[in-house]
Amino acid sequence: MKRKVLPIIIILVFGIFIYNVSQVKTNQLSTKEKIEDFEYMYDVIKNGYPYLDVNKRRNNVDWIENKDKYIKRIKNTKNDEAFIEEISSIVSELGNKHTQLIDNKNRYKLFKKAYAKNNWYDFLDDKKVVDRYNSIKPKIKITKEDLLKKELILEDVVKDKVGYMYLPSMPSSKECKEKALNYINNLDDYEALIIDIRGNGGGSDSYWQSIVSKLINNDIKIHGYRVYMNNSEIIKKYTDVRNLKLEPIENLPLHKEKAPKEVFKKFSDFERINYTIKPKNNLNFKGSIYLLIDENVYSSAETFSMFCKETKFATLIGQTTGGDGGGLDPVLFKLKNSGLIIRMASGMYLNKDGICDEEFKTTPDFKIKRCKRTKSFKHDMYIKKVLKLENIN
Repeated sequence: MKRKVLPIIIILVFGIFIYNVSQVKTNQLSTKEKIEDFEYMYDVIKNGYPYLDVNKRRNNVDWIENKDKYIKRIKNTKNDEAFIEEISSIVSELGNKHTQLIDNKNRYKLFKKAYAKNNWYDFLDDKKVVDRYNSIKPKIKITKEDLLKKELILEDVVKDKVGYMYLPSMPSSKECKEKALNYINNLDDYEALIIDIRGNGGGSDSYWQSIVSKLINNDIKIHGYRVYMNNSEIIKKYTDVRNLKLEPIENLPLHKEKAPKEVFKKFSDFERINYTIKPKNNLNFKGSIYLLIDENVYSSAETFSMFCKETKFATLIGQTTGGDGGGLDPVLFKLKNSGLIIRMASGMYLNKDGICDEEFKTTPDFKIKRCKRTKSFKHDMYIKKVLKLENIN
């Protein structure tokens, strides 16, 4: 009797295993569902993404014309994991750091928390979205070295003569602002201040504006424009919920020769950007200000670079930046079958002269070859350049 029971148990266990495997397989997206998600994403980008033509000119990538190639790549994915990687790769070919697939649970939770207090999106708690991001395995580990790079550094390059602020990001917290501002309060008799934003991917404009306000004696006014493809349902819904004051694109007060050629052909609306930074200055600091930049400067850090270049607030040292400054927050949209979320640049920023920042970026006043920031000031080529300009040995 015992001999008969064992084979039966083995058969039952094997049957359960086969059943579970088949269940896992059926939970995977079908090819049809993958293509439906891609087609939807493609249409949203085609109708609402602002930098398709910029990408053609800068990177020689005709994303729209690559549709058949992308569909073939989607069809070749064997499972959901491969599909996610392929979608991420396809979106990355748009060449914009504000436009990407949210491809892990931590980033999803970050955006979910960030938008919890407003009514911009109604899908962040959808079961399909939650289940999808719970199922994605984390691949990127944050090392101790990564954490060290993000530390705020406030110290003198030359004691009581040349100050130095390393801003690895543009945080919105009051504590971070106060640390930077307290350092500035001690710069009265300094000859120069170096503000280092190499590698700064952005954050809050209020952070750098609070620093500027401590270092200026008179109001500084800035104006520019954001243009939108409001014919897109996704973009229109976003600009409506943000209550933007938009005007028809034909009223944009720029010569057609100055703005990118697609602006008056493909965009529907624009927003005037005007802001004033007022001094909050009780300092006697009259020294030179230098901004250190590189190709990783982006978003609000890029807006700071643009500001410094346009107003001559600081002398720029380093490499051409990464771009896409001056824009509104990117828009989020969901792929219905997979529950994946795409983040997409929502509009194009043009300065007062009609220059598109994402296309031309910010160029330094003094270019330095590609050199990394060093722990020791004396070995840093950027800082050496500042000291040379200041005639300080």
